[in-house]
Amino acid sequence: MIRILIISLICCIGIGAIAQEAPKKDADKVIIKTQKKRGDIVNDSIYQNRILESELDGMYIPRDLYDAFAQLDKLMDEDAKKTFMAYADDEVDRKTHGSLGTWLEHKWSLSEGSRLSEYFRKMKVPHYDYMIGIIITSYHRHLHGKDLKVKEQVLFFRKIWNKKQKAKADALIQRGEIKTPAGG
Repeated sequence: MIRILIISLICCIGIGAIAQEAPKKDADKVIIKTQKKRGDIVNDSIYQNRILESELDGMYIPRDLYDAFAQLDKLMDEDAKKTFMAYADDEVDRKTHGSLGTWLEHKWSLSEGSRLSEYFRKMKVPHYDYMIGIIITSYHRHLHGKDLKVKEQVLFFRKIWNKKQKAKADALIQRGEIKTPAGG
């Protein structure tokens, strides 16, 4: 009886594998994938509710950069602060973005929307990765008693963003996916 069951099972698997065809590629077919744009998320009612909350998923969300510093002061032990402070100003974001930065993104809901991400959005910081960079660099400068230079950081990240967006647009035009206006 067990033999018959095993043989039946093997036959069913084999027939199922043979019956499936590889998908045919249709060169004339155009697939348009819709993707939520940042502006769509900002206009979303869930986002609008999230940015009003002082706590999300049981985690306190800072109001602004200085509130973020106060929270990091509470959350970081002295050894972690010493390690963090040992980095040079120009390397601290690069060295801690994958660890502290990931924690900031998830716990403070920077990619999904929170009152802290809204604070940065109002400063026209175009992406949550840049928000993380500003928090990390500013906190490092704060601990060292240096000028935060927030405006310069925001302008720096906007410049990077604009350069990336221009490169993407140029690539689309180059590939012929977007037509430029006649004479333009």
